[in-house]
Amino acid sequence: MGKENMTNKNDHTFELRSEKVRSIVGQIPSSLVRYGITVIGAVLACLFVVAYFLPYKQVCPGTAIIHAVRSDNMSDSTETTILLKFENKRPDDAEGLTIRLQSAGGTIDGTLLHLSSIRDTLGQQEALCRFNTDELKTAEHQSMDFLIVQSSSNILRKMFGGRH
Repeated sequence: MGKENMTNKNDHTFELRSEKVRSIVGQIPSSLVRYGITVIGAVLACLFVVAYFLPYKQVCPGTAIIHAVRSDNMSDSTETTILLKFENKRPDDAEGLTIRLQSAGGTIDGTLLHLSSIRDTLGQQEALCRFNTDELKTAEHQSMDFLIVQSSSNILRKMFGGRH
């Protein structure tokens, strides 16, 4: 009985509409509307494709303090501990990322080997890094700006909360 009542109600509401409304409801949409919907769909599909192939890079800037650099005459690179103070973002998994120290004298590229999770009262973290010994000697006992760039898979995954 409930099903008969529902169909009877739907028929009744459709009958209450005017002849003009019934003719509009029964018409096939014009070609302009159909092509417009198709174009909007194609643009959205293109945006999703671009977002899928566009890499997401998180840049973590801050200030680095380089104390004494141990020099080992046997190798051209050295591992040293520096203090990093991040401005606003910290990398999720920093090990193996490239760190770029920047100063008026130029840039020094190195590799971040380990980032301590412990911060001191000034918000600085110890980081074990590998740099070219000769380049790092020029930055000894200085404070420099740094950048760490962490690449994730793509913007689409970042937007929808996916991990790397």
